[in-house]
Parts: sequence; structure tokens; C-alpha cells
Amino acid sequence: MRRAAAIAGIAIMVSGCASTSSAESATPTRTMIPRPLVEREFGAVLLSPEEIAAAMGTPAMGVIEAQSALSDHSAIMSPPECLAVDGAAELQVYANSGYTASRDESLNDGEGWKHYVKQSVVLFPYLEKAAEFLDASVQQWPQCHEYTHTQSGSWWTVGEIVSEGDTLSTVAMQRDAAAPGWGCGRALVHRNNVIVDVNTCSASPGDSAVRIAHQIADKVDAQW
Repeated sequence: MRRAAAIAGIAIMVSGCASTSSAESATPTRTMIPRPLVEREFGAVLLSPEEIAAAMGTPAMGVIEAQSALSDHSAIMSPPECLAVDGAAELQVYANSGYTASRDESLNDGEGWKHYVKQSVVLFPYLEKAAEFLDASVQQWPQCHEYTHTQSGSWWTVGEIVSEGDTLSTVAMQRDAAAPGWGCGRALVHRNNVIVDVNTCSASPGDSAVRIAHQIADKVDAQW
């Protein structure tokens, strides 16, 4: 009898361990570092015109430019330390950062230009290099308070610069804009070995740049 009871007890213990293991395995967690994205995956992470239009609250947006090289508007920006705050995916901003590739699209809502978006992704060789770029931007952006486009003569005032986790953002408003006004939202988001860099412009850009950048970042995460 004593031997039979012992065997029964062992069976109960084994059964209990098995059920616990099954419960724990039902909700796996990621503990591995994500593999770096490669350049050929870039096309899948930018938003569609329909997704951009929804984020901007306008019926339609169309692509007016697409490129795989960073832009250079440094010659029409004063002072130069405001270049990063003014526009997304600028060559002089990423110089010496170690980036390896970029993709961007510019979109607007037609001839009226009531809404404009530049969505871009910049690739780094590995996660830490992208993180270094975001950290450097967190230190650099607050140096810009107001600036001018020397080509058009427009003056801009930079709002609060917000750094939260993997996201850096601000909104700059054009001081001499005609009614109902004009401003541009800026957002950087670091995900994996990618920096998502977004510029959104309208009469009231609000947090549109941050929302679009996070949607793109979610697509970067989905490339796991």
C-alpha cells in the first residue's frame, strides 16, 4: 500500500509540472535582439498614400517625390543648427553618423498644398549606431529656437522639444504665414537599426508627425 501511494504521489507531481509548463509556454516572450533590417526591406515599411491621408485627416494624398538619397537643403537654412528641426532626412544632419541607406517619399494633397508629408527611413548597420544618432539628436535639437528659409524669407519659431523613450519630436510654426497659418511637425523614432524621420505640415500639424512615425516604426518591428 505504501509503495502504491508513493507512485500515485509522484504521478500527481509530474502532472502538476506538465500543466504549469504548458501554461507558461502559451505566452512566449521575445528575449532575443532583433536581427538588423536590410535595405531591400525598406519598401515595406513606408506608409501608403491612403494611410498618410488618414493620419493627416484629409481625403487623399499623392506621392510627389520618392528617392533613395538624402536631401541637402543646407544652403537655404539659417542658422545651420536648425536644419534637423526644419526637415526630415537631410544629408548634412546624417553626415558622419554611419548610416548606410535611406528611403523617403514626399506627399501632398494637390495644388492647394494644405497638407504635406515627408516620410523617411534611414538604415544603420546595427541597432547601437541608430541609437547613437537618436541620442545625438536629443542633444542637438534644443540648440534651435528660431530660423529662416533664406530662399523664401519665411521665419519659423520652434515649439517645445519633447524626448520620450525612443521618440524625439517638436512643432515649428511659420511666423509670417497667411491665415489660417502654417506649421510643421517633426518626429524621429528609433527602432532596431532604423531611424524613422518624418515631417508633416499643415495649418495645425499637432502630433501628426509622431503618429505617422510610430506607424512606420510598427512596420519596422513587424520585419522581425
